[in-house]
Amino acid sequence: MEYILLGLVQGLTEFLPVSSQGHLLLIYRLFHLTENIAFDTVLHLATALAAIVYFRRDIFDLFTSNRRLLWLVAAATFFTGLIGLSFKDFFESLFLAFEYVGPFFIVTGLVILAGEWAGKSRRGAERANFFDAAIIGIAQGMSIVPSLSRSAMTISSALALNLDRRFAATFSFLVSIPAILGAGFIQSKAIFKAGTIGIGIGPLALGFLAAFISGWFAIKIFMGVIQKTSLRVFAYYCIILGVAVVLLTYFKVI
Repeated sequence: MEYILLGLVQGLTEFLPVSSQGHLLLIYRLFHLTENIAFDTVLHLATALAAIVYFRRDIFDLFTSNRRLLWLVAAATFFTGLIGLSFKDFFESLFLAFEYVGPFFIVTGLVILAGEWAGKSRRGAERANFFDAAIIGIAQGMSIVPSLSRSAMTISSALALNLDRRFAATFSFLVSIPAILGAGFIQSKAIFKAGTIGIGIGPLALGFLAAFISGWFAIKIFMGVIQKTSLRVFAYYCIILGVAVVLLTYFKVI
């Protein structure tokens, strides 16, 4: 049940603008669980696969009829990698300090509100350019910070650049795939170095399945939500959760 719960949380929160890593860190803290890098890697690969399956037609188009979008995804991925590798040690140090989790939940909420306020949805996919890709890629790179949501950063940046809401979400999910796979590859090196995964195949399989299914449904739900209404409800959720975590951390409840 523990591994299924973690898989469900990872899948649901990876693609909703609420920070999957922040939620996992919070659960680990609340239930006094030990983080397992192999399990974390499997969950990320499961959510990447969910995105690949859901956007399989868009991905096929990237390599056949929509090469321009492919180059934009590649450009965003380049800037994400540049930020991630340049500040890797700094970002990793933040994961060791739980007191940052609450404040960055609040920042996530404020980022969503800023994107909704600034976005005019005037430009579609055909008018997106490399400057847009660079900004979105940088935003994604910064989201390595715990509880700073990747999807909130990328989608809000796209909205602030006046990109169409559906394209903003689609592009965010497309650029997430190489980012998640890249992070999984880096984590896999640590697993091989350690020479053990720490848990059995059963828990890994259960977590993978839970993350894949919940991730697929999260994408489907979110793609419907962003085209019909604003994302402010996610902003309010993150701000309230962030304030609660700050208070609970300050009074040493968690």
